[in-house]
Amino acid sequence: MKKAGSFNPLVIVAVAIALAMVASLAFIFSSQPKVQYLQTAQFLNSQFVNGEYIEGFTPGAAEYGFSLEAISHLSFAKEIDSSPARKFLLESDTTFLFSEETGEIIPGLAGKFLYASKVTGADNESLTEKITQSLKEVVLPDGSLSSLTPSTFDYSWVILGLYAQDQKEVAATLAYKLSSLTRADGGFGFDDSEFTTASSTDATAMAVMALELTKDLDSSNVSGNQSAIEAALDYLDSTMVDGTHFVAFDAVDVNGTALALMAYQSATGLLNESVHTFLVGLIQTDGGIGSPWVENAGDRFATAQGYLALEGKSYLSLLGR
Repeated sequence: MKKAGSFNPLVIVAVAIALAMVASLAFIFSSQPKVQYLQTAQFLNSQFVNGEYIEGFTPGAAEYGFSLEAISHLSFAKEIDSSPARKFLLESDTTFLFSEETGEIIPGLAGKFLYASKVTGADNESLTEKITQSLKEVVLPDGSLSSLTPSTFDYSWVILGLYAQDQKEVAATLAYKLSSLTRADGGFGFDDSEFTTASSTDATAMAVMALELTKDLDSSNVSGNQSAIEAALDYLDSTMVDGTHFVAFDAVDVNGTALALMAYQSATGLLNESVHTFLVGLIQTDGGIGSPWVENAGDRFATAQGYLALEGKSYLSLLGR
């Protein structure tokens, strides 16, 4: 017979294990990113046709670039089930990544594919290996892309995509080339053609994120990348309107403002509260981010590039940076 008040050692051990498990689960859940703008994430998810893709300006036609960015943004919101889009865009057919005319890979789109595959945890290892190899083949030894007129966005997304797939040496080479494309005003333009001589907010912001991601990979060019980043941030500072937003074509540049907010966060580690407050103020009653082109309703394109910025995150955040 047990004495009154005695303790069973097995019970004590079981209780200790249970308490440890509860504490561990509490830590896991408390350390997960908290979604603050769930309605915006829900709006963005609702814009996928049949749950698979975001429609472009042509009715019924997929806009793959925005679709890949949107699914990357939604990977932050664990409450959202975007598995139909993940399967359609990342785990099945990849012919949309290649030009119908030439059969060549489309660099920027392929970079988005590799990046989205990583951050969404897509089950497509063989596809990412194929696209990674095809993309590396268009990178020349000096970091140039062999496309006829590669844009700042092409370079930036190829860098993000290859970095995400652990091709960091190639990403560093591309970053060296990208840093050389900075304009006299410190910003970046769409490309080097005579028709896009001006720097722009969105191109500059994407370049900042790509350079920030890779700036420490090439020991011989760390200072060069950092100088390009600082000059680009100075350009953004100088073109910001009222300390809160950016404009393009005489209207509020919602997408550019969101990308710039992400660029600031990436480079400084701090949230620009004034720009963030402005962006939050553009949220419509349906949860989407509004733009001058959509009256009293969310704009799927603005939301596809702006949701992460609302959450105070950037494209680097999804890679753990």
